[in-house]
Amino acid sequence: MDKNTEQETAQTAKSIDEQIRDALREAQNAFTSQKTTQENAGTSPGNEPQQTTDPDAEPAWFKKYREEQARLYQQLRNDNEAMKAAKQHEEQKAVVAATAQRLGIPNYLLPHLKVDAEGDVEQQLTQLKQEMVNHKLLPLDDQRNHNDTRTLIENDAEEWAKGIEH
Repeated sequence: MDKNTEQETAQTAKSIDEQIRDALREAQNAFTSQKTTQENAGTSPGNEPQQTTDPDAEPAWFKKYREEQARLYQQLRNDNEAMKAAKQHEEQKAVVAATAQRLGIPNYLLPHLKVDAEGDVEQQLTQLKQEMVNHKLLPLDDQRNHNDTRTLIENDAEEWAKGIEH
């Protein structure tokens, strides 16, 4: 950019700034004169009757605005509480699933489990597993589920060999 273009741009910006200031002054003057005229006539700028009895009273438009904001705030608060409850429920399900997996309780039983969120999850699931073992719904030693196939085959071979020797 050359100097002439820069000077023209600066002058244009100054001109625009002056026009904006003039427009603002005119708007302020018009508003002030309108307000004065309306006060003399006994009305406020919103064409509402001026309340001379209580200067601290809220205008009707502000009451509506405040009520709308209170309603929106309550709605957001309710949504937030619902999201927190859903998140807590999901976290509880994850804890139950991890504990059940560690104890060897089959995954297909998880949707049917009713675990007290306030209680000790570990203790409740341990009791459940013990009852399942007592009723022969789960094997006493479920280490077979945790070993790999090769180890299972070796263990079965050893048991078979012991059975032949006796």
